[in-house]
Amino acid sequence: MLKILNFYAFCCAAIIMLCSFIKHNHIKHEIYSPFFITQTKITQATHNTPDKNLSFIATQSLLPNKELSAHASAIVAKDSKLMTLFYAGTREGAFDVKIYQSFLDTKTLDSKWSEPLVLLTPERLTSLSGRYVKKLGNPIVFKDSRDRVHLFVVGVSLGGWATSRIYQFYFSDDLATIHYVRELHLNPFGNYSHLVRTPALPLENGGFILAFSHEMWHKFPLIAIFDENGNMLTTKAINHLKAQLQPSIIALNEKECAAFYRTNNRYNTNTYYQTCENYAKTWHNIETSNMKNYDSSILLVKLGDEVVLITNDGKHNPIWQNDTKKGDRQSLSLYYLADKIKGQFVYIDTIDTAKKGGEVSYPAAILDNNLLHITYTYNRKTIKHTALNINAILEKIESMRKDSMQQIKGGK
Repeated sequence: MLKILNFYAFCCAAIIMLCSFIKHNHIKHEIYSPFFITQTKITQATHNTPDKNLSFIATQSLLPNKELSAHASAIVAKDSKLMTLFYAGTREGAFDVKIYQSFLDTKTLDSKWSEPLVLLTPERLTSLSGRYVKKLGNPIVFKDSRDRVHLFVVGVSLGGWATSRIYQFYFSDDLATIHYVRELHLNPFGNYSHLVRTPALPLENGGFILAFSHEMWHKFPLIAIFDENGNMLTTKAINHLKAQLQPSIIALNEKECAAFYRTNNRYNTNTYYQTCENYAKTWHNIETSNMKNYDSSILLVKLGDEVVLITNDGKHNPIWQNDTKKGDRQSLSLYYLADKIKGQFVYIDTIDTAKKGGEVSYPAAILDNNLLHITYTYNRKTIKHTALNINAILEKIESMRKDSMQQIKGGK
């Protein structure tokens, strides 16, 4: 019995030392580039002629899925088409889960999502990486400043998501095939326990900043800086909070950024907001946001000068009567960032809701042709696509800001 206790104590000490090493010792590198500000044209209605008839939701559809379960989509726009990736199989974490790929032709108004095809299997990733992979998890996809499309995928060799690794790929120009690059080496102790969920922040020089999280023991967010050739230069822990997962990072301008986090602790449902400057060299103190998070994936998106948050808020669903403790993932809503310093958000509208036992979660989004395209898990059965009119969003934000200013003036 004593030997068992001693072994247990040794393992605990080793894990603590591992987490401490990962958190405080990273490759040092001082090459940074300005953030790439996407030149997405938003034809905003003028102040004098707002389109009152413009609907918030432009279109909604379900992606085909022949599997029993689907989860964790990613989306990118390229050459007049949208590509969505997701993983599907018997259930999350099953050995038969594969990464699927589906396309939507945006040139045709009545087009439908193509029948999903298998993009990656555990067996293929095992062969490419030279490391046994028993199950696949989150795919993420994004374009860099040179229009190249990158893919990162989570793979697990043993245990659960806490022992996951991150694998790097890039797409061919036509998005038909993927090319294996490497397994990201993020710590020297088996390279376990890292997970990625949100798209990277592109840099002007063709590089990018990938946000990810350490999953074992104390969970915390990190970033990795990549050069224009897709080589990882450095990693950095950006704060010392615990239970913070799946960071979403966006550029506020070419030098400053904002980050928001999923909270992995239902006893502390506060959410935390953080900003950076000097091209992510300097990270400011954490701010406690006015939002709550019940262990659900979140996403920040830049719409022109505005920043919006897509999140499960646990509110605005008639079946729950605003009781946030009963099914947080059953309402998916849109907020705008009213205070970019303190991280204060204001509710805009609800994107979708689910019935009891259902789920609308894990949002991914991309801007294209005056639409904000959002894909998300729908009842764990398939992926749903909802396109929002960007002008309708911006008009609502402008109207809400005016109402807020009038209330402030009226109170004086």
